[in-house]
Amino acid sequence: MRPKWRHYTIIFPIVNLLTRLFDRVLQIRPEDNVPLGVATNFKHNVFANTFDQMFFSFSDSIWSINTIMPVFAATLTDSPFLIGLIPAVVNAGWFLPQLFMSGRISKMPKVLPFSLKMGFLERFPYMCLPFLTLLIGKVDNQTVYWLLLFLMIWRGIGGGMAGLPWQELNARVIPISHRARFIGLSRIFGQLAGVLGSLVSVYLLGKFPYPKNYAIGFVVAAISLWFSYASYSRNREPEPETVSQPKKEDKTNAPEQTWSLMKQILKSDGNFRRYLGSRSLAFLGNMASAFLAVYAIERFHLGDAHAAIFTALLLISGILGYAVWGSIGDRIGPQKIVILSFTTWGLGLVVAILSQSLWVYYIVFAAFGLYTSGLNLGDTMLVMELGDERLRPTYLGMARTLTGGFLLIAPVLSGWLVQSFNYNVMFAVSFGFVLLSTILMSTVKDRPRKRFI
Repeated sequence: MRPKWRHYTIIFPIVNLLTRLFDRVLQIRPEDNVPLGVATNFKHNVFANTFDQMFFSFSDSIWSINTIMPVFAATLTDSPFLIGLIPAVVNAGWFLPQLFMSGRISKMPKVLPFSLKMGFLERFPYMCLPFLTLLIGKVDNQTVYWLLLFLMIWRGIGGGMAGLPWQELNARVIPISHRARFIGLSRIFGQLAGVLGSLVSVYLLGKFPYPKNYAIGFVVAAISLWFSYASYSRNREPEPETVSQPKKEDKTNAPEQTWSLMKQILKSDGNFRRYLGSRSLAFLGNMASAFLAVYAIERFHLGDAHAAIFTALLLISGILGYAVWGSIGDRIGPQKIVILSFTTWGLGLVVAILSQSLWVYYIVFAAFGLYTSGLNLGDTMLVMELGDERLRPTYLGMARTLTGGFLLIAPVLSGWLVQSFNYNVMFAVSFGFVLLSTILMSTVKDRPRKRFI
């Protein structure tokens, strides 16, 4: 009995410590002016979305779009363009559909039911990945690659369909005064789950022969993904303050009104235009990310299992990033977080060009992890603050869709640079775009933070 009670004496203090941490970091004060419906369910929603993030990150680390999937694609094709296309179509697919959903989302009294439908659509292609690996050796690799690309396109577009309602729900259940802390804290736990997933991936990729190693990993990731879905479904969305029935003429002219509103925003909001320009350039500067793992494996003669180690480096540095960005984000504002993230990625690209050993090259993955965590946190907050609260879905949709096309241009450019020159030239051009995006982002204004300290 004594060893059993010892376990309890260890577990209970950890649980109490985590509870106190959440209570302290996520405490809502009267001066925060949070609506009662949001404040009442705030902690419940934080836990629901944190568990969603943890299970999703566990899955995502096993089929990481920046490390595992490009390496998997490299077993099917030796074309740099086709390898770079895999993460590009996923990222572009996530961005492109959102503009066309903004009008509908903005009129929804409750967005969670619709978000769950889109979440199911997003997750379905993941279920097909284990079956795809069964075709390897039975049909030619080129056919398997094109099927993989089709699933990645579906994955991206499905994610884009789910992305806007997911962002809008988070904006409804997480007050602006606590968004940086919530994003930072939830992503830390998500990254920790991702580290565990990457360790599982290291074991599976090294333990089993190809392609069985990928098949088993995809099955494990798919199971975790549905736990993510179940956790997200537990959100408690606040009741709308007022529910007004739209007039018939409003329904008829809704698309025209949406396009007219978007034209008006682009014409009158110079701050938003500068944001769009900076993010578009940043997507071009991000083109090197698809080749970080592939280049390292070729350059330093590594096995495929090393891609999972790269994933772990990304996640561990991301944990540090979310801890830092989340702790300062509510004080300094999202615009500064984005600028610091761009700067970190620029320095990582310089290291990629100059590194002569694998141990130095590890810094590139650490820099990319810090960059992505800062960008995820800062950009998520920044878009929510660029316009009026009533127009938030429209701003979100425009910000994602109007810049997403550059994600498709990036692999074409990066693949051409690698084929025509070499990886270092591609890294250098990527650095140039990051530098330009940083300069332009420095002119973007977010909301003053005095009220939210």
